[in-house]
Amino acid sequence: MTASAEPRLISLEPRPIAPWLRLAHLSYIPADHARHVAYLRLLDDFELVFQVEDSCWIWSGPDGGSVDIRAGEMAFIPPNFLHGWANEGGRHLAVHFDLHAQPEMAAMKNISGTQEVVQRKPLGHMPRFILREPFTEADAPPLVLPLVTKLRAPGLWRERLQPLVELYSRRATRSLSAMLRASETLGWALRTLAEDAAQAGLVQPDRADARILELVRTLDLPGGAGLGERPSVEDLAEAAGMGLTAFRAAFLKAMGRGPRQYLEERRVEHAARALAETDRKILEIAEAEGYGDPYHFSRVFRRVMGASPRAFRARMRGLTSSGTRP
Repeated sequence: MTASAEPRLISLEPRPIAPWLRLAHLSYIPADHARHVAYLRLLDDFELVFQVEDSCWIWSGPDGGSVDIRAGEMAFIPPNFLHGWANEGGRHLAVHFDLHAQPEMAAMKNISGTQEVVQRKPLGHMPRFILREPFTEADAPPLVLPLVTKLRAPGLWRERLQPLVELYSRRATRSLSAMLRASETLGWALRTLAEDAAQAGLVQPDRADARILELVRTLDLPGGAGLGERPSVEDLAEAAGMGLTAFRAAFLKAMGRGPRQYLEERRVEHAARALAETDRKILEIAEAEGYGDPYHFSRVFRRVMGASPRAFRARMRGLTSSGTRP
């Protein structure tokens, strides 16, 4: 599926961004409860819907057609976007949030339904949205987000979003620690979703961005396309054919954070997969990712993943053993 010619602009209010978690839940729809039609609706806030298993589809009111959502894909639904959601069975994780806090709006009071019913009619293009914060610099790139994006690391997304579900289930979203956690996770989600969309070809980058995105793709190839398992920032700049200063600026523009932070997050994500999928000792995993000091590894891991390596592994094993993780 190709991107639509022009993304729709989402106008944000001219006041500071203040992410606010309203609702987060994990839903399971048995096959005999599946709906193959959708009622059109509007939201007063933003919603992310991660399809954990099976599939469903979403209707785009302005486009007059639907987009399928398969396991490992994410839907991004902005406020006042007329759409319909057809649950065709399986499991999905939904998060409702504001970019400008509206604490007075209660959960489930953010949805306006209609009686208009639509049936699946696949579109030939992918609707997209553009977010530009009013106070950002004039030359700063906007955030371009498709209606549906195939995620590069769906397991990591599940792990990052699951704590929001737990916070909401305990009705513990308004403590300071919870709000800071939610704000960090929502920021990560939007930034990473835009990166995944760009790498999937749903967002057309400029020439410098394209060079950075192509470089990032090579890091996921066997052997990192000759860059090795733990390349330095200098190695990446040389591979991109750019000076170090220009490379850092281009990388920050394309990826939303500097190359050093990106490389650190990438090492932690590799360690997280090893913790979840193997029985290797934590010290061994840390050393394999270049962390000789286990205490430093634990601090970095907690900063990136929101939990210690031991707690992360226990939580992933708990999800697996309880059968709630696909």
